[in-house]
Amino acid sequence: MAFVQIIDCRTDRLDDLNQLMDSWVEATNGTRTASHAVVGTDRSDSRHVVEIVEFPSYEEAMRNSRLPQTDRIFREMVALCDAPPTFTDLDVVRDMQLGQGS
Repeated sequence: MAFVQIIDCRTDRLDDLNQLMDSWVEATNGTRTASHAVVGTDRSDSRHVVEIVEFPSYEEAMRNSRLPQTDRIFREMVALCDAPPTFTDLDVVRDMQLGQGS
């Protein structure tokens, strides 16, 4: 079953956060299990940042979390945020691609 993790934080250092995510992508090339990631900012509060990361399964997400590069990036992410990020772990129960005509 697919798995999605939502990472929610507050920061005024979005550019630094984006660079950190680029660093993680490069450092985990060939070892990461994340298949898709989206980062967005709240239109009414640009300091509110949400990242949605998709994995093939919960087990693959946990394998990804155990990578040393993921741990290092997480510690650096905490330093960029006003408070520790919060995580919401979701088992995907419905997944639809909604293009035109769908």
